[in-house]
Amino acid sequence: MKKLLFFFLLFAQFLFAQEVIKHPQLKGKVYRFKEVKGTGLLPRNVDVWVPANFDSSGRTRYAVLYMHDGQNLFLPGYAFGGKEWGIDEAMDSLLRLKQIRPTIVVGIWNSQRRFIEYNSEDAYKQLDSIQKQKIDAERPGGSQANAYLDFVFNTLKPMIDNVFPTNPDMKQTFMMGSSMGGQISLYALCKYSNQLKSAACLSTHWPISLKENNLTVGASYQDYFIRNLPNPRNHQLYFDHGTTTLDAWYEVHQVRMDSLCRESGYNTIKSFLTLKYPGAPHNEDAWRSRVSIPLLFMLKPSTW
Repeated sequence: MKKLLFFFLLFAQFLFAQEVIKHPQLKGKVYRFKEVKGTGLLPRNVDVWVPANFDSSGRTRYAVLYMHDGQNLFLPGYAFGGKEWGIDEAMDSLLRLKQIRPTIVVGIWNSQRRFIEYNSEDAYKQLDSIQKQKIDAERPGGSQANAYLDFVFNTLKPMIDNVFPTNPDMKQTFMMGSSMGGQISLYALCKYSNQLKSAACLSTHWPISLKENNLTVGASYQDYFIRNLPNPRNHQLYFDHGTTTLDAWYEVHQVRMDSLCRESGYNTIKSFLTLKYPGAPHNEDAWRSRVSIPLLFMLKPSTW
């Protein structure tokens, strides 16, 4: 009874907090749920994008792509630096061409604790004390990633699956993010592989620090991920990176991670894709320019 009451109250929160975002540049429609709460976390907005021909009757069951830094996805008004990913345009184009399956996109806004929510907690805990002290001196707070993912999969996902006509199956659930958002997407695949099929990690911020390109920390995190990745027969991984600004740090890390992934069985065109974009910087414009590639990789109309 208590569990039913909990979900009823949460459902009511979503229902009455809903706002429809309208903008002449927006392809499709965005439903905004304001100040959504998670246990031990700061509240944040959640935007849900649906395509222009969205069928609310339930006859069509939609796959769901969960994305981090949700304020950066659809419109420039709230986006970092006034630049947005153009996810609505990319999804609209691919859907019209029938190159991807019917999908809705859930954009989870970051909070003021973005770094500690996206900092993979179990990997962070395995660092030695000196490395932890360096990270904490730069951005204190350790990690709340386990609480954040608990919110995503045990609070937010059940509500999305109840409010919208989704297909809640693992094979129809995907995640994508950039920088630390790429890292938390990979961490989610390790922690919630029973609910998540694919993780797309753009410009993954392996060093954790913004002050030094720490190869030891990057390797430690990668070793955790490799030990905990799910079976590649049932899951997918996408990585990419540029070569300028902050992305200039990443190639040495990504080469190592790619090798480890292939050794772990992520070595087929269905399960693994990693790409390098020479000259691409670390920003929303760069991710916007190539986001169709991971969308096609994850969301192609496939039954496997």
